[in-house]
Amino acid sequence: MPSFEIGSQRTPGPLVSIAQVKGHLRLLRAFHNLRVTVEECKDRRIPAFAAQMDRDSRWTWFITLAIDRFERWVKSLQFVPLEKFISKQFPPIDVWMVWHAYLLNPCWYEEDCERLLILQQLRLLNMFVVASINIGKLANNQPSVSRIAAWHKQTGSFFDPFDAIEELTHKQMECPRCRTRVFVPFVNDNGTGYSEQQFSAMCPLPGCRLKITKGNLAVAKFVRDLTESEDGSENYMAGSLFFGNGKRDPRRAKAIKDQLTQSSQFCRKSPRSSNQRIARLDWEKEIKESIGYSWPLLKDAIAIALRDQPEATRTNILNAYEDDSPFSINLISAVLRQGLFTKRIDELGWLKPGTFREGDKLQVLEHALLRYHCFLDLAAASPNLMPVPTLDIDLIWHSHQLMGGRYGVDCDIYVGRRIDHPLATEEAVLSTALDNTCRAWQSRFHIPYMQCGCPAPDETVFERFIRKLRQYTRTRTCLQASLHPDHLPATHPSLHNALLDPERGAFGSFGKPAHPQRDEKDLVRLSRPLWVRKKRSRKTNLELPPQLEEGFVSEKMIEEPVPLSPAPPYVAYGSDIRFMHDI
Repeated sequence: MPSFEIGSQRTPGPLVSIAQVKGHLRLLRAFHNLRVTVEECKDRRIPAFAAQMDRDSRWTWFITLAIDRFERWVKSLQFVPLEKFISKQFPPIDVWMVWHAYLLNPCWYEEDCERLLILQQLRLLNMFVVASINIGKLANNQPSVSRIAAWHKQTGSFFDPFDAIEELTHKQMECPRCRTRVFVPFVNDNGTGYSEQQFSAMCPLPGCRLKITKGNLAVAKFVRDLTESEDGSENYMAGSLFFGNGKRDPRRAKAIKDQLTQSSQFCRKSPRSSNQRIARLDWEKEIKESIGYSWPLLKDAIAIALRDQPEATRTNILNAYEDDSPFSINLISAVLRQGLFTKRIDELGWLKPGTFREGDKLQVLEHALLRYHCFLDLAAASPNLMPVPTLDIDLIWHSHQLMGGRYGVDCDIYVGRRIDHPLATEEAVLSTALDNTCRAWQSRFHIPYMQCGCPAPDETVFERFIRKLRQYTRTRTCLQASLHPDHLPATHPSLHNALLDPERGAFGSFGKPAHPQRDEKDLVRLSRPLWVRKKRSRKTNLELPPQLEEGFVSEKMIEEPVPLSPAPPYVAYGSDIRFMHDI
């Protein structure tokens, strides 16, 4: 089993196996097929009102139902041995799709598993369940009778998502003012259903009659978390546990909550009741009425209370409270953005059954696996770098994140911090980070990061001097190499989390990150290599880019340590396996 050097540490073996990557690809194929079924109305159980929607709205509606089912599932989970979990409690494909997108936001996911009571059973499963099962094979298999029965008993819903559509017509919630239980339709005739952009509903209690919106539901969510656990137990505000550099800091998180509760904007002003539950309800009501149940006014109050905190911290906390979901990230946006990535992987041809079964195509995954370990090594060597992955590296990175708690442990051991996988990043930030990643990769490994035909960032005078110097003082780290031709397009940067800037005009704008389909065509276009975009614009025959002078490829997996720093071993595609020390 090969080992890898990441920073100053050596792994006992690959952090992700080829079998796990293949299983992940099978899972992505199942997600892709599910999306096509919904978007193209290929299942007769899709109701008439949904069939009349445009394909994007129909898919968003379906995801909203899947998230409701995911919430029911995690609330009903009980910790059981691995074998029983797989046979009886592993969720349906739509719920697994939501869980998958959640796992791919590792810092948010870990924080929520620590904060939220409803995720405590899922937290116990994180360390071994996700890393141990063949997720792709399980997703494609027909569920057993006992698994279907167990799901129905736990959630009160049909196992098959298309069977469940008929009963999933209303969303249950609490009125932010009077806490009356309210059932609102997911979709209605005037476009104000829960899954629609203009959602609103009226509290049915005659003495209340509050107009319920996503805004005042978000206010209730924030106030609920703020006033929770006055008994001294640890309870953090969402978005406060991790620094921007991936460092976990519970003391800082506790200090932030204390700062909020002691501020003039949120501190208790009325006398406290001796009954703890009544005292908390009174405090909640006091805060909500002081800001008029207004989300904009709440944002202003938070900004004032945390004015001495970094802007990134305030933004992180605000982003966690923009809707009424118990979870800290917008899972609709998360699933939609992962759909963009899956579409790109499908365009590469990597989702076709048997693509990596054997032969030289299997080397593509082996090379991607080594590139991912180099990616981690680069992050370990550059603590302030925000590394931007290419498509092949992102696939392996996703496979690693699906291991739940194990991913966090691996990051702590080998990188020294959690490498987060942000849900959305502004275009300008992502562009700068990509340039920095390309330069850092070239500097550490002496080969280009991307071989998809897109231009590398401009060199500085110093960088150009160093490159020219190395041409005349060839060292072992400058061994020329090239990738498998089918691998080249996958070295294009992965941009599914880009939040496009409207001011730049050419690429469009997302507006709200919760609806990335508005500019999905822009992102899909940008996610294609430059030479593919030129071919599509000119409508000419596709030609592969010329082989680069230097490339990236690794040896096959062998029973020897694989050094990754300062430079891994490279060989030309199609050549015999050689080590650096043999050159």
